[in-house]
Amino acid sequence: MRGRFSWVGGVSAGLVLCLALLLAACGGGGGGRGSAGADPLAERGEQLFDQYGCAACHSVKGESGIGPALNGIFGKEVQLEDGTTLVVDDAYLRESIIDPDAKIVKGYPKGSMAAGIAAYKTELEKEENLEALVAYIKNLK
Repeated sequence: MRGRFSWVGGVSAGLVLCLALLLAACGGGGGGRGSAGADPLAERGEQLFDQYGCAACHSVKGESGIGPALNGIFGKEVQLEDGTTLVVDDAYLRESIIDPDAKIVKGYPKGSMAAGIAAYKTELEKEENLEALVAYIKNLK
């Protein structure tokens, strides 16, 4: 069947749309969030965030997920599972990346991030990678 709205064309267009939505939801395609700006360190952090699959649990646009949304979190006060509160700063972000179960934000499961990063732990602990990821998270608005 020829024409603009043939069944095959509709399936192809639908598939392309579904893939585009999936990539957008998962943070695929890199650079699409526009939050790293011109900061090369934050841009490197965004690449690492994508490379290590952080978007599988952490939103950068405010949606809830397995882990806390990261946009705008820097400088905010969060309540932890033990009832204490803290302000999200560089030290907290670094600790959460390399020892994710040290301080759990209230309402999120313990152990999920530690299991997810086990394969990348050595890379995540490298100073240059920690600095880049923290810079990226700090730039998320």
